[in-house]
Amino acid sequence: MKKLLPAVFSGILASVLICICSQANAGEKVAYQNWIVDMSGVTTEAYTANDSNSSFGLFCSGEKCLFYLHQALQCQPNAKYSVLMNSATLSTALSMQCTQIGKNLFQILDPFNAVLEALKSGETIGFAVALQSGAFGVTRFSLAGSGDAIKRALSEAARSSQRGSPQTQPPPNSPGTKGLKDILI
Repeated sequence: MKKLLPAVFSGILASVLICICSQANAGEKVAYQNWIVDMSGVTTEAYTANDSNSSFGLFCSGEKCLFYLHQALQCQPNAKYSVLMNSATLSTALSMQCTQIGKNLFQILDPFNAVLEALKSGETIGFAVALQSGAFGVTRFSLAGSGDAIKRALSEAARSSQRGSPQTQPPPNSPGTKGLKDILI
């Protein structure tokens, strides 16, 4: 992969860690097959990237988590769009809201539970976004390691929240956010 542009909701850029570790400290990254869990101590993120420099993942801060896409497609900050999601177990339409974080644009996926259900089985997940030209922009991501990565991210987010670590909260009125206590794996 040329360059990974992993989404980091708090503005912290993440990079890929090659070794697999069993315990992580604040600021550590752990690989689970094609997924990375980034534990900054303030935020926790589980994500994967593909060959087209797009990333897909779960971001948690404080008691809130959300799923996002980060892709090369241009969108207008705060604009809402429709996206089609497809996995082995679920095909559905989602909404996404374009959110600017630093110099990058991310699409926050909603509803949270539909994305979580789609991650539970299969080898890949895909997203199709309607373009202004009438065509679709399609991105696909590997789900290899996603289950363990998501569980680890949620566990680390809960620990961070219990420790009372200072948190970076998602912007007010963020779509697709879900409280840690409401997420069922």
